[in-house]
Formats: sequence, C-alpha cells, structure tokens
Amino acid sequence: MQTREEHTRIADSVDASLYPVAVLIDELRHDDVQLRLNAIKSLGTIATALGQERTREELLPFLQEIIDDDDEVLIALSEQLRHGLLWVGGPQYAYALIGPLEELCNVEEITVRESATESLKILAGHMSSEHISRHFCALISRLATHDWYTSRISVSNLFACALPKVSDTKQEDLLKAYCRLCSDDTPMVRRQAANVLGSVAEVLDDEEMLDELLQAFEKLSQDEQDSVRILAVKNVVALGKLRGASDWHARILPVLKSCAEDKSWRVRYMMADNVKQLCDVFQAKAATAVVPFYLRLLSDQEVEVRMIAAARLAAAAAVNPTKEFLDTLLPSMEKLTMPQEHSQHVRASLAGSVLSLAPIFGTKLTVDHLINVFLLLMRDDTPEVRLKLISTLGELSSVVGIDVLSQSLLPSIKDLGKDRQWRIRLAVIECMPVLAQYLGEVAFTKELSHLFGVWLVDPVFSVRDAAAANFKRLAEVLGQPWSEAHIVPQLQALLTNKNYLYRISSMLCAGTLAEVVSPPFLEKHHVPMVVKMADDSVPNVRVNVAKTMQVVLRHMPGSSAGKDALMPALRSLVADSDPDVRFFAQRALDESERAA
Repeated sequence: MQTREEHTRIADSVDASLYPVAVLIDELRHDDVQLRLNAIKSLGTIATALGQERTREELLPFLQEIIDDDDEVLIALSEQLRHGLLWVGGPQYAYALIGPLEELCNVEEITVRESATESLKILAGHMSSEHISRHFCALISRLATHDWYTSRISVSNLFACALPKVSDTKQEDLLKAYCRLCSDDTPMVRRQAANVLGSVAEVLDDEEMLDELLQAFEKLSQDEQDSVRILAVKNVVALGKLRGASDWHARILPVLKSCAEDKSWRVRYMMADNVKQLCDVFQAKAATAVVPFYLRLLSDQEVEVRMIAAARLAAAAAVNPTKEFLDTLLPSMEKLTMPQEHSQHVRASLAGSVLSLAPIFGTKLTVDHLINVFLLLMRDDTPEVRLKLISTLGELSSVVGIDVLSQSLLPSIKDLGKDRQWRIRLAVIECMPVLAQYLGEVAFTKELSHLFGVWLVDPVFSVRDAAAANFKRLAEVLGQPWSEAHIVPQLQALLTNKNYLYRISSMLCAGTLAEVVSPPFLEKHHVPMVVKMADDSVPNVRVNVAKTMQVVLRHMPGSSAGKDALMPALRSLVADSDPDVRFFAQRALDESERAA
C-alpha cells in the first residue's frame, strides 16, 4: 500500500497546482478498491487538469496498463470512457478512447465486456465514416481474430454499428469476419453471433450480402449446440420483419419447421413461446406454415413445451377464429384436461388461457364447445388449476349470455366460493363485481348474495378483508339501494356476534362502503353502527371503530346531525385506556377539525 511519503515524492516532481491530480493518478494503482473506484470516477477531473493532448498521449495509455483490476472498477472505467469525448478534443479524436475499451473487451467478466461494447457503440455513433473505416474496423479485425474467445464474443456486438458507415468493400470484409464468427470453434462465440444476426441483417441492403447472411443463418439453425439453435426462432422473426416478399419468407420458413421438430425441448419451447410474433410476421402463411407446428407442440412429450404451448392458445386462435379451426384445436385441449395429463402445471397453464378464447371465437362457439373444457377444469383436483380459471372468469362473462352463466357456470362458481382452499375463495370474491355487471341485480342477488354472509365470517382474514373491499365495488355496480337492502342487514347482524374478529369484519365493511355512499346513507346506517361499537369490550374492535369513524367523517358535510351524534363517541375513544385506540381516534379527530 502506498504511503503519504510516496505521494509527497510524486508531488515533488509536479507543479503544486497538479498535486491533487497526481494523487488521483497514484490512487488508480492503490491496493484499496474503494480508492481506485473513486479515482476512476474522477477521470474527468484528471483529464481536464492534464488537457486534451496529454489525456490522449499519457492518460489513456496509462489506463490501458491498469486493466487487470476489480470488476466493479472496470465497469466504472467503461462507463466513464463513454463520456470521454470532451477529454480528448471532441468527436474527431473519439478513436483515442478505443484503446482502453479494447482491453476491457478482452476480460473474462461478461458484465465488464457488455459495458465496454456498449461504450464502443456510443463512440461509433460520434465517429466519422473515415475514422470508422480506419480505426473501428481495425478494432473489429483485431478482436475477431483474438486468441481469447471472450474478445470474439465482444466483437459480435460491434458489426451492426460499423456496417452502415463504411464502403461496400469494407462491408464485405466485415461480413466475412462476422460469418467466420458464425462458424467459430467455440459454441459461446457462435451463440453470440446468432444473437446479433437480426441487428446485422437490418443494416444490410445488398442482395448478395443478405444471401450470404442467410446462409450463415441456416447454418446456425442446424448447429450441434442447442444453446445456438435456440436463437433460430428469434432470428426467423427478425428476418421475416425485414421483407414481406413471399420468396423471402419461403427461404426462412423451412428453418421454422426444423425448430418445431428439433430434438432439443428448449428449441421447441422457443417455437411455442413465440407463436404470436411468428403469426404477426408471417400473416399470409400463418395458418398453414405456423399454426400446424404449434398444434403439434400441444401434445409434445416434454411438460415445459406443453405448458408454454397451452399458455399461447389465444395467439394461435386469433389467426383463424373459425369453427373448423376450433374443431382441430379442441382434441388437443381436451387431451390436456384428461387424467393422463399428469402435470398440474400444464393444466393450470391451459386454465389460465382457455377463457381468452371466448372473445376470439364468439358466443356460439364458446357455448357449444369451450364451456365443456371450462367445466372440466373447474372440477380439477388441483387448487392451482381452479385458481387460474377463476382469475380469468371476466373474459367469459363478457361473451356468454345470462342464461349460459346461470345454467352452466353458476353452480360451479357457488361451489368454488366455498372451496376448501382459501385462495380459491379469494379469487371468486374478486370476480363478483364482473358477475354482478353481467348477471344484473336480480339474478346476482338470487344466485350469489348468500355467499357474502359466509365470506364475512371466513376463518381466513384475507378472505374477510377481500369481502369487505368487494362491497365497495358492488355498491358502485349495483347502486346504493341494493347496498341498503342486502349489505347493511348483514353488517348489523355481525355487530352482536360473539367472535370479535367478525365484529371487526363489520367495521371493515362499513369503512369501505362509506367511501361510495351518500351522506344521508351514512347518517342513517353507519353512524348508529359505529356509535354502538365504540363501547365494545375488545380494543382491536375499538381501533377499527376509530378508523371507520375517520372515513365516515371525511364523507359527511361539515355540519350535520350525523356528525353531531358521532363526535361524542369519538371523543370518548380519544380518552380510551388503550394507546392504539387513542392514537387512531386522535388522528380521526384531528382530520375532522382540520376539515372544519
């Protein structure tokens, strides 16, 4: 570790005004990582003090010598260098910053290399075509032929920013260098080359070059390593977007077939996962060139492939929303609901997407065909499957009529409302406002209103809390008269329940309902309830009474009989023996006095 005396000797050899800069430069070699990191972040100060010429000729070469350092320091260095144009004299000297960044492209740590290549791409954007040809292309050539595979991985990211700025001859040289990387002996280099193929294709206009790139693409799609082949689907999408010509697509689509039939499940997974993007790109041929491969993946031997394929049903169905296609799709869907489908994850994936088909196929096809699949999944033994299905119920309600909801689905929904798994009950509660909207007040009240009394005394707090929050949303959908007729009586019944938890539920419900009803409603129903509960023997109940009073007062006019009746009870809670009750009561009183 360097000492103060050593710093003093450095200072002896420089002008006194540059002493702080000398210390910073010395700290770049210090044993303490934090000191080196701070010095790197002060490179702008050092460069300003040295001047542009000395920065180019002395500081940057010096930085190249200290590359062997902690990863955090190296990342900070690359980030500083991308802002270094002013240090070296502007864009005309941007090439001077290439040296240290080139060294960073060679290191083993991937985050350092990615930061360095990002900085190089930013610099390339400021460089002239002449400097790109002379300096940047030379950098690419050195990295592409470097012995270390890390350098060859890094250089793959640089072709797309250099190609548009060079002559045709240089473009050919760069493309040949890129194609050599596509055939590199190291799989990780080929993988990165495949990863940037789309960005390289976007900046090429010459037909012969595109043909050469397509050959590299086809070779990569047949690579022996599945880590390389897995990127083929992404490149099919990228190349398909370049041109809409049928002959161009005809050259790309055979690769899609090989992906769907690949021996590696990871490649087939990517095919199923990207079916929407593929259908969007190849719209004219999607029904014949994309969807048949997708349907085959619904019956794939690997669970992961079937799972992602089931999750992408809507994307494939949108291509051909006809009865003929649904007839083709249904056998695969029904197979996934049968006992031989041992994976609950596949069934859950299907449950999460099957109802998204309802808006696509319309009312008649949904009622005639999809309802049966829905009912099969509704009776699944696995809670996760039922939960996924219930969470998407709104999409079905918006398509099918009241008769279908009442006859086919409501019996199952009522059963799920009492399911042994509390998360299922919670999901059913979340669906109530949507069902109320589509069923209407009469049908909803007749079929489902009895469940609220069950939920308010549920043994799980999350269910009781959700039921309380749900009353507010139902009041907004069905109106205040419905709330007065069907919610208030249930709350009043809970006020005398022996279990204090259920008395708390009544206060939670009253608090949420107070936000959406009128002041006369509050005066008539809420004020008597909270005044009555203010004398409850359980402090936790009185805490919730104080919270509810705060909400009620917030929505009542400044001067009213209801407010006058409420204030004595609130003041008694301010003097309560329990500190928590006093705290919330005082908060409610303070807010009321500020509003007045």
